[in-house]
Amino acid sequence: MLIALTIFSVASCASRIAIPDTEAVLSAIAPPVPALPEPEPVRFEDRDGGLWLSYGDYRALERNIVAMREHIAKLEAENEFWRGR
Repeated sequence: MLIALTIFSVASCASRIAIPDTEAVLSAIAPPVPALPEPEPVRFEDRDGGLWLSYGDYRALERNIVAMREHIAKLEAENEFWRGR
């Protein structure tokens, strides 16, 4: 009788446990896909056999590089999340 009661209680508890959908859980906790940054226009000029940048264009190029590095870091973090590290 005790064995039957134990089996019944285990079977009853096991039927109440809901197994969550793995895809739904992962999509709920997944980091958002980072948006591609909008690059600032940079104008290079041909001068004296080379390229020349004004100070403002140099700073715009620098901001573009920083924005792309941040974007790459966010993509790497998302990649690490999905790889399970």
